[in-house]
Amino acid sequence: MKVTREYSEKLMGLACKLLGVLSEAMGLETEALTKACVDMDQKVVVNFYPKCPQPDLTLGLKRHTDPGTITLLLQDQVGGLQATRDGGNTWITVQPVDGAFVVNLGDHGHYLSNGRFKNADHQAVVNSDCSRLSIATFQNPAPEAIVYPLAVREGEKPILEQPMTFAEMYRKKMSKDLELARLKKLAKEQQLQDVDKAKLESKPIEQIFA
Repeated sequence: MKVTREYSEKLMGLACKLLGVLSEAMGLETEALTKACVDMDQKVVVNFYPKCPQPDLTLGLKRHTDPGTITLLLQDQVGGLQATRDGGNTWITVQPVDGAFVVNLGDHGHYLSNGRFKNADHQAVVNSDCSRLSIATFQNPAPEAIVYPLAVREGEKPILEQPMTFAEMYRKKMSKDLELARLKKLAKEQQLQDVDKAKLESKPIEQIFA
């Protein structure tokens, strides 16, 4: 318990330092992004991915972006984190570096920077040789924190039409993900039906009614 508390405190401090660097890169005061969180919340999640005999048939964690402000991920040396920057057409494996954290910006940080800093589009895969362990520390804003660009550069437009709370942003994200999953399921079912229909049409009439 003591170790977990100390780990959480250290990573909260690291996250605030990183947000400070990003704030300054936007031409804002050092505390700008941290203050925009109102009351920063932290969640530590330990993910265990057992080895899989057929890794090509499954995902450890589906493709997504984190909803919060910033995420600090500690990988073991097995690896399995992948990122994409072309909508999932190609995936880049993030090689583990001993003693280093992977820093992912979340949707909240992406919106606050008006898209200047991208939210990491990523997934996790498994392998057939080794199990994998990772520890993700999510830094999230308070539910009532306002989500809207803190600064808009000349010639740009805000990437959000209007401000919303983080709670509203999260609900919209979850609704969109559920709808996307529903559409993917329907498309897969339709594909299977088309395959079955094609098989039937290719058979002689005598076999169909046999």
